[in-house]
Amino acid sequence: EEFRPFIRRLPEFKFWLSVTKSTIIAFFCTFIDAFNIPVFWPILVMYFITLFCITMKRQ
Repeated sequence: EEFRPFIRRLPEFKFWLSVTKSTIIAFFCTFIDAFNIPVFWPILVMYFITLFCITMKRQ
């Protein structure tokens, strides 16, 4: 049995297909006024800091 340090669970084609689909959907969502909601930037900063701390705590 050959040693394989990295075994892919997701084929590369499926990955690029899902990335392309999500990019196209996100691009077209920018033209719809319903998705143009105002965002208070300090909330985004706190959200980023919280996610960063939770992620680093697991490491």
